[in-house]
Amino acid sequence: MIITIARESGSGGYTVGAMLAKHYSIPIYDRDSLSGLAREQGIYDTMPMFFDELPAQGFLLALSMGASVKQINKPTAEAMMKLIGHQDCVIIGRCGNHIFRNRKDCVSIFTHGDKEARIAYKMKHWNFSRKEAEDIVFHSDQNRKDYHKFHTGENWGEAKYYDLCIDAIRLGHENTAQLIIQYISAVLA
Repeated sequence: MIITIARESGSGGYTVGAMLAKHYSIPIYDRDSLSGLAREQGIYDTMPMFFDELPAQGFLLALSMGASVKQINKPTAEAMMKLIGHQDCVIIGRCGNHIFRNRKDCVSIFTHGDKEARIAYKMKHWNFSRKEAEDIVFHSDQNRKDYHKFHTGENWGEAKYYDLCIDAIRLGHENTAQLIIQYISAVLA
């Protein structure tokens, strides 16, 4: 089983993913751990913009130099599939919902929440000022939207591209994890 979690900044997607990884005793992969794994396997240098979730300007530069979206995206998807293999895991971000869509045991999640609540979450849990939290939420969400659109051609956060879209702020992280566990039990039984 592979669980992919895309998330709005401050919605607690990583927290929910960590709860799921613990529940199922499977690894969780995020930007840092996937970048490290890619370095270990010698593929990081071929696509650092993908692994480090760099802004769209870097992708536009690659396109301006003559690369097509297919040339960039096919190796990216293949690299992710090679890194993960057939292991069970939770993947945070990295277009996992798109890349692993054809795995019958893939469950894709998108967590979101009220913007003010997400800003407050960042302020409380990361000790950011209001201005810092607002900037992080805005820029992270914009970057993820552009990154996802570039790599998949799909709209980040659009319900039809995920199995579940959950307001994890309103529901709470533990209840969100429990809802996902129930969903997984129903669809992968």
